[in-house]
Amino acid sequence: MTSVLLLLASTAQAGDFVDTWVTTALEDTNVLAGPEAYSPAANFVQRGNSTFFENYESRFTDDISQTHLVLYKKDDGFIKGITTEAAFVLRMQPYLDVANSKPGVNVADDGSYIRIIKHFSEHQNLSVTGYAVDANRFRLGYSYDITWGGRDIYAFDPYAAPGLRVQYQSGGNYVFVGAKTAVGDYTDTEGNKNNEAYWGGLAGGGIELGRHLRLEVGIGNFQQGQLTNVGDVQSPLYNAPINALGGSAQVSVRTNPDLEYISSSELKLYRNAPEFMRDTYISHRKLDGVGLLVQGEVNVITHNLIDPEANDQTTVETAIAGDVQALLVAGTTEMNLDFVYKDLPYIVFNIPGITSGYALDPDLAATPQLYVRGRVGHWFPKAHLTPSLGLGWELPSTYTTGASSFVQYDERNKAHVPDGQEPTAILSTVAGLQWDVSPSTVLVGEVLYTLDNNLSDFQTNDDGTNEFVPEADNVRNALGFNLMMRARF
Repeated sequence: MTSVLLLLASTAQAGDFVDTWVTTALEDTNVLAGPEAYSPAANFVQRGNSTFFENYESRFTDDISQTHLVLYKKDDGFIKGITTEAAFVLRMQPYLDVANSKPGVNVADDGSYIRIIKHFSEHQNLSVTGYAVDANRFRLGYSYDITWGGRDIYAFDPYAAPGLRVQYQSGGNYVFVGAKTAVGDYTDTEGNKNNEAYWGGLAGGGIELGRHLRLEVGIGNFQQGQLTNVGDVQSPLYNAPINALGGSAQVSVRTNPDLEYISSSELKLYRNAPEFMRDTYISHRKLDGVGLLVQGEVNVITHNLIDPEANDQTTVETAIAGDVQALLVAGTTEMNLDFVYKDLPYIVFNIPGITSGYALDPDLAATPQLYVRGRVGHWFPKAHLTPSLGLGWELPSTYTTGASSFVQYDERNKAHVPDGQEPTAILSTVAGLQWDVSPSTVLVGEVLYTLDNNLSDFQTNDDGTNEFVPEADNVRNALGFNLMMRARF
């Protein structure tokens, strides 16, 4: 790896690094708690201090430092009407090892591709895009937090998951079909492990009706992995394939065609060319007059898992997620209001299942995750200031087994609700002020507060019994702050 980085450093130019974030942040996740509650007090090391409803369209929090090395080439083809693009895209994230206080760098492919485009007219073309290493940016769904079909859909951790996309584009209308593969373990009937290719197929399209309405749909089918979590290797279900099938749809309506549709940058290709580079990375929405945008999305996906009520057979489990996003812009004032729904099978779909390989037991009495998030901000152009206020209220996804209740925050994180207590809603808010110092650099101050009464502490009583009791008030009431110098260029 060192030799690779040295080679890149010797050949790459400064302009080849694009979408670079450099952040110095003084943060504290909870000023009310101390190290006994895993809160190490204000520091420059630990990052990721945010509320549950932020970063809905991104993989990362805003206090990251990272860059993308994008070696990009665009050429006219030897055949009339043909254009080619190719980009070698590496994401580099420096980090601090909290345990050893040693710096390091994570380096990973972030969508290297080659693309061949046949132009029929100025706004009509047919393109073939090959993702050389990682096709994670080629997904189904539209709001990034509830998209599916990326590399994480496989029940194993693939070293690479490349793919191919063929798309016809005519103005704002498009249709595509594609495929991706990953190689993982395959256990045969004798219990031997070998390598096997797992396939995924994706297709979809969109149509714009005038300048105010857009309709989009997508479908996908993935070989997700194998059922290996069975008690007996002689079981007919041992090493049976897991197949995932689903669809997505979105409706977008806007009153003002100058108000751009919401689209996650995590689903776009990187290009290092003058026509795609911005003069400034500080951006604020601004309209002459008022504009309202509403986007509604639904995703329904299924897979075959072990039936918890009959372990010798499988059942098809259905998972559902959706959202409604509303954006109102009046001059330089921006207001967002979003409703998000995810049921428990959707949250743990990529595991797959809350118990790996098993469908959700109906006796667990699961409830879905449902939350509303809102934000209002106003940009003062002459002062270069943007105060904002965000608020989120969530009914978390829960399930109950025996006398114990659990809150499932995401596919990997959950909390045991205090014994004798019902799961409760989570409240979170963030107040911020951003000062644009230059076209590339801002100063940001934020105060964050989250109330989560589902947090518990395990204790052993004097009589030898064990129980989960409510966490201390200063843990359930988390008051944090961020002070950031952030540059993007």
